[in-house]
Amino acid sequence: MFKIITGFIILFSLYHGAEYMIMKENSARGFLALQAVFFFMAWLLARWQGFKGYSAWGMVFETNALKNLLAGLLVGGFVYGLYFFTSLCFHFEEITSIPPPAKFLPAFLLFTFGTFFSSLSEDVLTRSYIFRHGSGKIPDGILLLFSSALYVANHIYRLGDGYLVLLYLFVIGIFLMLALMITKNIWLTLGLHWSGNILYQVTQQIIQTQSHGSAAARLWLYIGFLLLLVPVTYILARFLRQTKTGS
Repeated sequence: MFKIITGFIILFSLYHGAEYMIMKENSARGFLALQAVFFFMAWLLARWQGFKGYSAWGMVFETNALKNLLAGLLVGGFVYGLYFFTSLCFHFEEITSIPPPAKFLPAFLLFTFGTFFSSLSEDVLTRSYIFRHGSGKIPDGILLLFSSALYVANHIYRLGDGYLVLLYLFVIGIFLMLALMITKNIWLTLGLHWSGNILYQVTQQIIQTQSHGSAAARLWLYIGFLLLLVPVTYILARFLRQTKTGS
C-alpha cells in the first residue's frame, strides 16, 4: 500500500506541475519537461512496484494499439464534432473568425501535440493506475465510479465552476474508464480523450466563437452528447476486444 500511495502522489504532483506550467506560467518548455519526467517516473514506478514497465499502465505496444487509438479518435471526433455542429444549429455558439490555413495549421499541430501528452498522462493517473491496483480487488462498478470521481477531482481549476461542469466531467470519466476496463489497454481511452481535447482547443483557441443563450442550456446539450458516448464506447470497446480475440 505504501508503494501504491507514494506512486500516486508522485504522478499527481508531476501532472499538476505540468498543468501549472502551461496554465499559469504559459511555459510550453516547462510543461513538456514535467510531462517527460512524468512518463519516466511512470516507467520507474512500475518497475519499483514489481511490473514490467509501461504495460502496467495499459500502454501495451501491440498490433491493435494503433487501431484502438484511431478508432477512439474517429468516433470521439465524430461525436464531439456533431455536438459542436448542433450547438451552432441551435445558435448556442457562433463562429466569428476562422484564421487562414497558414495560421490555422501550425496552431492545430501545436495543440494536437500538446494535448496528446496531457491526455495520456491524465489517463495514466486517473484510470490506468487505478485499474492496475484495483482490478480484481474492487468490484468493477465501484472501480468505475471511483476513477470517474477521481477524474473530476483532478480538475482542480474547474471545481468551482458549478455542478453541471462536474457532471459532464464525471460522464467523461465514465466512458473513458469503461473503454480501459473492457479493452484492457489505454489506446481506445486515449483516442476518445485526445479527440475531445483537440476539438476543444480548435473551437476555443484557434477558431474564434461567441456563446449565446443560457450557459446551462449549452452544458445540458454537451452532457447529452457525452451520455451518448457511454453506450457507443461500450459497443466499440467490446467490438475491438472481440476483434483482437478473433485474430
